Amino acid sequence: DHYHARAVLIATGSTYRRTNAPGEEDLIGAGIHFCATCDGPFYRGAQELMVIGGGNSGLEEGLFLTQVADRVCIVEHSEQLKGSRILQDKVMNHPGMEVLTNHAVQGFTAKDDGSGKLGSVLVHDRGTGEVTEHHPAGVFVFIGLDPNTTFLEGVVALDAAGFVTTDTSLMTSVEGVFAAGDVRA
Repeated sequence: DHYHARAVLIATGSTYRRTNAPGEEDLIGAGIHFCATCDGPFYRGAQELMVIGGGNSGLEEGLFLTQVADRVCIVEHSEQLKGSRILQDKVMNHPGMEVLTNHAVQGFTAKDDGSGKLGSVLVHDRGTGEVTEHHPAGVFVFIGLDPNTTFLEGVVALDAAGFVTTDTSLMTSVEGVFAAGDVRA
């Protein structure tokens, strides 16, 4: 179809990045989540929850999850947290939080009871090579967003990560084409 308009607003959003570790796909919604404020309350009273990602989102959501669980373990791939210094300080000084830097999720397994729910998480220490098995009640993944812009390549200017670049009026590199929301740089 061909449409004519004076203006177009691109608001196609973004998609949460995944770890792509074995078992992840099967456990999304059954122990693996992408929104702590949405799904965290289902874990009220849990002994442990896990957050994957040490950027601002991971640290903020991890702090939120301490309101529903006894302990929150943050797993960060890099050798140091990426979040703001203020958030890092809050996390490091919180008695209910543990931080594992230079660690990577190696896989997820379901419980043996046939429920199809998360049973364990294998975490690889990138420094020592040791793999440990964790048993959080739930895992929350905050390792970034990928913009839904593949159809825009070569049409409007995108930044290095694929987000649409705009000026202060939200107009893209094409006159009359605007972008808003998570798709925008």
